[in-house]
Amino acid sequence: MDFQQLLKFAVDNGASDIHLQAGSPPVVRIAGSMRSTTSPALTDEQIRGFVLSMMPERLRATADRDVVRGIDFSADVATMARFRCSAYSQLGRFGMVMRLVKSKIPSVDDLNLPKVVKDIALVDRGLTLVTGTTGSGKSTTLATMIDLVNDSYHHKIIAIEDPIEYLHPNKKSLISQLELGGDTPSFDQALRQALRQDPDVILVGELRDVETLRMALRAADTGHRVLSTVHSSNAPQTVERIIAMFPQSEHDLLLHQLAGSIEAIISQRLVVGIDGKRRPAVEILRGSPVTEKFIAQKKLSDLHAYMETREAGMQTFDQHLLTMYKDEKAISGTEALRAATNPEALGMAMRGIRTIGGKSS
Repeated sequence: MDFQQLLKFAVDNGASDIHLQAGSPPVVRIAGSMRSTTSPALTDEQIRGFVLSMMPERLRATADRDVVRGIDFSADVATMARFRCSAYSQLGRFGMVMRLVKSKIPSVDDLNLPKVVKDIALVDRGLTLVTGTTGSGKSTTLATMIDLVNDSYHHKIIAIEDPIEYLHPNKKSLISQLELGGDTPSFDQALRQALRQDPDVILVGELRDVETLRMALRAADTGHRVLSTVHSSNAPQTVERIIAMFPQSEHDLLLHQLAGSIEAIISQRLVVGIDGKRRPAVEILRGSPVTEKFIAQKKLSDLHAYMETREAGMQTFDQHLLTMYKDEKAISGTEALRAATNPEALGMAMRGIRTIGGKSS
């Protein structure tokens, strides 16, 4: 198997992921669909050798032991692309999924994100969370926001990632990128150190445990700009998921701390456009006295109606889907309904029978 040719094929055809598994030919994901290649089935020895060749040297000695738990790392292939890799064990044999990371960091316009994302990126302080399921483009949106700060301000930016995906050159800002395992043992430890390193902006790859969340809230409380991701489907669920991470006895304190820190929650779902390319449907909640009140009082069901007012650039998923379908002609009606939070209500709005969020359809 010529893996270099496979990687080139994936890059040239706009694949987002490459799947390598013993007993199966390579499979690539293009425009959201899994497509098998015509190559012969891969052997365990082939995949193991390729995985070891892509791995950082520090991981190779214990790869056979650690692959059972899964190993994440990034790798550069000269003149081709950068890849985020996840090696794993399947039936006792090696497997790996490789996510393609473009060398050029895309802009807000490149990603078809709402213009308000630019305003959110350039806010001086507070906590911004980018949420969505795995593969919804959270890391790319964060990289775009950090790049915009880098272009605009003379700041110190510390990015803590697992693994590092996009490489940020120093522009107006000075950027330090830390990778778990190589540069720091954990997110929360890196955050503790970051607060002593004169940062203006801190990016945390994911809020995955209580201690990391505590440190992120502390950083936001002390006047820093903090950006991170959470695996959740929308803004109200994001708040619920964060609350659920903490002991019941701490919920009241957490709600007030979180309410006062939130600058924005940007939730994403990928849809397929009429042009065959994937683009994000985006829900946006902005921090405000109203947002703070609803979170502090745990009236999370009221956040959806508040987003529908479109105040300060807010919007719900269904409002954005309706705009992309009716105004921009960017997606089909079928695709809009597939991604909708409330397909019945969106369907009626698409036919002009009702409105969404008080905006005439």
